[in-house]
Amino acid sequence: MNTIHRKIWLLAGMLLAVLSFSASDVQAQRRNEEEIKKIQDAKVAIITNRLNLTSEQSKDFWPIYNEFSQKKREMNRSMRQLIKGKGVEASDDQAMNSLKEVQDLKQKQVELEKQYQERFLTVISAKQLTELYSAERDFNEMLLQRLK
Repeated sequence: MNTIHRKIWLLAGMLLAVLSFSASDVQAQRRNEEEIKKIQDAKVAIITNRLNLTSEQSKDFWPIYNEFSQKKREMNRSMRQLIKGKGVEASDDQAMNSLKEVQDLKQKQVELEKQYQERFLTVISAKQLTELYSAERDFNEMLLQRLK
């Protein structure tokens, strides 16, 4: 791993270390927003570095990526709500309907990924796109390890 990668991982680690401190409810709300911003900044830095984005690519890539990420987050949130929403009080029919809705959302997510893959490939190369997927996976794994 080269020096730049180490520095970015170190920066991301330090930013995530901030997550371990506690504060009052008002401070916690503000801190949560600050922590989310720091995490997002670390993710941007890691992705930009791993993809070796040029300034031209970066200008076109980030709006597409942010739009894609937002839509994906919304779908994931909907799936979690469907799964958690009914709980043990749900009848088998209600549970089955929730499962069907989750499957529909998963299918929509695959369609969304195909759609955005086409958009990404107008800005970055296929090699950079595969590196994006790898960087996202690595970042998420690192984040989960830090939160444990």
